[in-house]
Amino acid sequence: MLDIHTHFNFQGLIDVSEDFSLVEKSVVFSVGIHPNKLKTISNLEDYLENIKLLVNDKKCAAIGECGLDKFAQLDLVQQEKVFLSQVEIAKQYSKPLIIHCVRLFNEVERILKQQKFSLPVVFHGFNANQVVVKHLLKSPNFYFSLSEKMLQEKNNIFKSLSLIPLEKILVESDTDQNTDFYGLIKKIAEIKQFDFQVVKTTIETNFKNIVLL
Repeated sequence: MLDIHTHFNFQGLIDVSEDFSLVEKSVVFSVGIHPNKLKTISNLEDYLENIKLLVNDKKCAAIGECGLDKFAQLDLVQQEKVFLSQVEIAKQYSKPLIIHCVRLFNEVERILKQQKFSLPVVFHGFNANQVVVKHLLKSPNFYFSLSEKMLQEKNNIFKSLSLIPLEKILVESDTDQNTDFYGLIKKIAEIKQFDFQVVKTTIETNFKNIVLL
């Protein structure tokens, strides 16, 4: 197993946030409130209570995806309030976080530091420039998940990946059912100039260290 964030792969860490019935089929799952989905939730308090109930399931391995999105159709104050609630749940139940973050890395980091959150934090679909990467790497519990979609020459992560230690890298399919994990890991190995098997084994270990807390 190495798919740290997926919406369809039952052999990976599947996000059941939009369909709780997926819990039954999952091997391990995460649950949370995506910032872009906030407007579609009629009763936020009830939803947060449902998250707390699901967290008690032995297959629940993380909270998320949750976080902040600069382009979400909801003001940042409300986004931060809901994100904070989920950080508190993750801290209370000792669960890692799967983070959705679009151009608000400083704000996400601020909330995590204020809460003294020390469990693993996975920035999914990660795409940031070298300045942001260097800053985030100062936090020892931060990890970075890469997808085929993001790891393209036109994107920032293609240039900044060389800065990220292999022990901090994860991979994901997200919503892409055609994800070629062999090709994705091969590309990471080429950029990082590591042997393919070393990269694959390390990413699998990273996955297990987070999911099997």
